[in-house]
Amino acid sequence: MTEIAVVGAGIGGLTRALALQQRGIAATVYEAAPVLKELGAGITISPNAGRVLDHLGLGSEVRRLGVLPGVQHVRDLARGKTIRMMDRGQGLEERYGAPYRHLHRADLHGLLAGALDAPIRLGKMLAGVTADGAMHFADGSTARADVGVGADGVRSVVRDALFAGAPPQFTGQVAWRGLVPVERLSADDAAAEPGIHIGPGRLVLRYPVRGGALLNYAIFVETAEWDDEGWSCPSSRAELLAHLPGADGLVRRMVEATDDAQLFKWALFAREPLDSWVKGRVTLLGDAAHAMLPFLGQGAATAIEDAMVLGRALANFAPDEALRRYAAARLPHTSMVQLQSRLIGLAFQGKDPLALGQ
Repeated sequence: MTEIAVVGAGIGGLTRALALQQRGIAATVYEAAPVLKELGAGITISPNAGRVLDHLGLGSEVRRLGVLPGVQHVRDLARGKTIRMMDRGQGLEERYGAPYRHLHRADLHGLLAGALDAPIRLGKMLAGVTADGAMHFADGSTARADVGVGADGVRSVVRDALFAGAPPQFTGQVAWRGLVPVERLSADDAAAEPGIHIGPGRLVLRYPVRGGALLNYAIFVETAEWDDEGWSCPSSRAELLAHLPGADGLVRRMVEATDDAQLFKWALFAREPLDSWVKGRVTLLGDAAHAMLPFLGQGAATAIEDAMVLGRALANFAPDEALRRYAAARLPHTSMVQLQSRLIGLAFQGKDPLALGQ
């Protein structure tokens, strides 16, 4: 029996193991963290990812836990004026076969972990890997698999060990994320339609999660200032508000209602697309393969798609052919999404946001 190792127990890695499990193929998941949990706040499950989750038997729970946004407003950050409205409601499910939903990342991660029977080895920080699937870990232990999958994020050890390419590059943008209990907002602010607020060098995304009990937001700021280490650094309301001079009152009130303990920042890093995702019997998945900026909301969605395609390939072909077919199917598509995510971010944060409504 083919032994498969997945490095990384994030959303992509767990989806990958679950897609294999559905086909009777066992995998072992290795995770660096000592405790299995998902940090972060909101996540968008667009129909392309939703169809995969439906196929994996999680569709009813995703619908139960998620929030259907209905109409999404794109507003001018300074004046609050609606520039454009986009249908994110039931019509998308009728058109594409699955709904557009907003979830808390931890809720989706918990669904995937709960459905998985595969062993998850915690505290296994990968120190090195070779193209034949041999792995060694920081605790001195080793493992070997017939197929190895690097699902270990934008700073992937698997990618750096086996695939040539430049390291992640700071994009000149820093993001803040926060969660606000809706009871802290006025009735009008809590009832405001989800959406995006755009202005020169600034972009605000906000939507409800946890059945509408929490308001999740992400705020992106163009700045050359970044001297913090890590991917989730504590911040404060005062620091964030200093980057939002002249912002609409709705945005400022949302930030002011946030506990500092629920406000974090991180720098946006990007990598150029790779020419190949396969080295021997090892491949990449999700951010390890195609880290992208978040402006299309497709980072997790493309990782979920990767997982299903790779699972199907390994169920139907010998490992070498399966990896070749997987990369041929996914690499051109995700490279396009990487580029479009970068371009839409530039458009949203352009000098004349009202031009988007023309």
